[in-house]
Amino acid sequence: MEKEYFTKVPIHQSPVWTSIKPELAHLDIELTERCNNNCTHCYVNLPATDSKVRGTELTFAEIRNILAQASSLGCLDICLTGGEPLLRDDFEDIYLFARKNGFRVLIVTNATLITPRLAELFRRVPPLQKISVSVYGMDCDAYESRTRVKGSFKAFERGIQLLLDHQIPFIARPAMHPINADELRAFESWAKKSPGWTRRSHRLPCFICVPVTQ
Repeated sequence: MEKEYFTKVPIHQSPVWTSIKPELAHLDIELTERCNNNCTHCYVNLPATDSKVRGTELTFAEIRNILAQASSLGCLDICLTGGEPLLRDDFEDIYLFARKNGFRVLIVTNATLITPRLAELFRRVPPLQKISVSVYGMDCDAYESRTRVKGSFKAFERGIQLLLDHQIPFIARPAMHPINADELRAFESWAKKSPGWTRRSHRLPCFICVPVTQ
């Protein structure tokens, strides 16, 4: 009879992890200050095409070095944010490097730049944390009055549908503001009618979507 020489244990159940706290538990990385939207409430929304700003961003090599150092300190969770992190031409490389090195990745996005290719990547290599999607309005007029970008609402709807079609869990978070506070009920109604919505967070006005494979 063969002897079993090892067993797999989830890291958070490992006695090493539970008895010794890591020096760094979580890391946020702002990949860019650029965004394809120009939201009225946001202060990290430099133009998407700003080449000067692009030139000041951390390079892929610098990000790899930061992640390697974080890993050496016991970090398991990272957040990739912006601006809009999906604007980075090397976003896929950054994401795959993080996942291949064992990080659970939280992506904060407006979902307008999610493509079939990215959705398939998230399906094939899950981020292990629910993607956080900001919602700026429940119809085109309301949404684009906040983003100040024509066509952004359709792009948002397309991104959400791609996440649903690929069964990728995500959290929808309404960007609440005095001018759209009356939309919370409409947001709740939209969420409840969407496939895969499981529950509302008790801490924030957001809904968690875990699509179920048909």
